[in-house]
Parts: sequence; C-alpha cells; structure tokens
Amino acid sequence: MVGIDFCIADNKKEAAFSTKCVKFEERVHDYLLTREFRNSFELLTELDQYGDKLFSVQEINQLIKVCEALQTICRQPTEIDLKTKTFAEALKGLCLEALKLNKLVFASGD
Repeated sequence: MVGIDFCIADNKKEAAFSTKCVKFEERVHDYLLTREFRNSFELLTELDQYGDKLFSVQEINQLIKVCEALQTICRQPTEIDLKTKTFAEALKGLCLEALKLNKLVFASGD
C-alpha cells in the first residue's frame, strides 16, 4: 500500500527495524490536501511521499496537536473520515510512546 510509514526511531537505520509503525495512507493524505483546512495540517500534508523525515521533539508535540484536531474534525460516518480518525488516533499513540521512550518519530515514504 502506498503511503508514508511513521515509526519510533532516531534514524533511518533504526526505523528499518522498528516494529511500531503507523501507515499514513495516500488516500488519507489526499483527503487532507483537498479539505479547506489543509494549511492547519502542513506537518502531514507537506511530507514528501517518496522521502524521509525525522521529527524533532517539538515537531512530535505539534503532531500530537494535529492528531487531536483531526480526531475532533473527522466526525462524519464516512469511510474516509473514519480512516482519517483511526490514523490520527494511532499516530498520536505512537508519538506519545516515542516521547515516553525518549525517542523520535521517523517518517519514511514508499
């Protein structure tokens, strides 16, 4: 499945062996880009689907806020809102766990 994998890792090598990952599906990414609030979620929408990014602690905290906002906004019983909300819940959990473990979050495109 095409998308971006978020993992708990401090670098690309560690991410390759990470068992804790959340998939940011291309369909959810496209959905956020088409919504009127796309600039609010630029930490997600501006990710390169073919590149990598290591998130700092500050960015991880921003990702948590983005996920909380998505959980609030995506309330419709549509498949895409449910997928987006599920992704946001999973990514928030991953971010909180990374902070607890004193690790970073690494995003890797396909």
